[in-house]
Amino acid sequence: MNKQDIRQKLRDEMASVQVSAPLLRRTLAAAGKESKQMKRKMSLGLAIAFALSTLLCCAVAIAAANRWGMLDFVDRYSAEHYIPEDAQDYVHTDVLTMENDQVAIIIRELYYDGRIARMTADVTPKGEKVLLVGETVCMEDPFINLTQTYVTDGNNDMRSVYQVIQDEGYAQVYAANVSLLGADEDMIGGTMDFILGEDGTLTIYAQEEYRNDQPEREVTISAIIMPFDQPLTPQSEANYDRRAILDTPVTLTASDRTADAAEKAGENASVYISEAPAAYPSVGVIVDRVILEVKPLEIYATVEYTITDTEAYDKMEGGLFFEFIDTDKDGAPYEQRLAEGLSGSGWAAPAQGEQETATKYCQRETLGRNELHETYQLRAFNVWDNTRFETCEIAVRPATEEERRAIEGGEAVEPAKEEPESNR
Repeated sequence: MNKQDIRQKLRDEMASVQVSAPLLRRTLAAAGKESKQMKRKMSLGLAIAFALSTLLCCAVAIAAANRWGMLDFVDRYSAEHYIPEDAQDYVHTDVLTMENDQVAIIIRELYYDGRIARMTADVTPKGEKVLLVGETVCMEDPFINLTQTYVTDGNNDMRSVYQVIQDEGYAQVYAANVSLLGADEDMIGGTMDFILGEDGTLTIYAQEEYRNDQPEREVTISAIIMPFDQPLTPQSEANYDRRAILDTPVTLTASDRTADAAEKAGENASVYISEAPAAYPSVGVIVDRVILEVKPLEIYATVEYTITDTEAYDKMEGGLFFEFIDTDKDGAPYEQRLAEGLSGSGWAAPAQGEQETATKYCQRETLGRNELHETYQLRAFNVWDNTRFETCEIAVRPATEEERRAIEGGEAVEPAKEEPESNR
């Protein structure tokens, strides 16, 4: 089994955990499971509480070195993205600690670029024979999904979570998650993932995207710990009503390397904008504007388009998407795509204020940090059947200061009033 086959297996096996933790919580609350929260404010100064001895510190450091990091989680689901060589330089480590009677939590890594935040947290049980699982884990799930200890030669251990509990004599099970919470109206969406280490520590990965750029953002690092009801049975579930919540308010500050990221790469701007609209008559739209925002680890790419032919657009059945490609690449159409950024391929939705009977849409994705060019080939395709349509050449220029401030602040800027350039 080659590396690509292993990646595909991991994607297939773990797709169920790629869910935003705040969305899970809102869903549970909407289902009538909301109860009084047990909150505990924690100070950054508590980080020294775990330094009980020099020996303990060394043991923790060695264990942490063997645990998955932020880039391990990012690298797990895509072979097509680009990770800069200096990516780890933008990640803050050993950020803070939190604890209650059940667990100790170390926020081991934190990244923030003004709009996207990523975090890894190590959650360690305090009791003996206590198993920690992710918030989405069920008793019938394969235990190997927790540990990711797949082997390419020989048989994998496909026992269920419940069977391992029985075999190993676990006395208690807690579902845990740690997430980055902000105002609901400010949060666009996120990703959650986790892996269980050999020492029983559950490492949790969280990513959240916010609506606009802010060099500083007030958020809450929130941990939720939910016990499974006793006695443990194959039907046991985490009890949301008995959850404990540990909340720590923090101020996210964009990396001090953000400002010089463009200069470091020999670029002369942090935001680029397309010079003219481009027509895609086969799918019934005009791309009004393409925006590229250069960040330390990736490029945020936004495609703004307007429906001009409702009949042609409706034939897409909501599956219209645009891909940045290199037409000189051989192979299948998908293989022509430019490298993705760490956040993946993204989403498309009606533009702000256009939710009902929308005619203007916005597509958001990321490109690799190495994919900043003067011109791009932008191709339309249908995600349902992978039919490809026109490809237009899109030239970009540095945004003006006024455009840059408006874009980074999430404000609408009217696209250029020019005739669409011809298709190529």
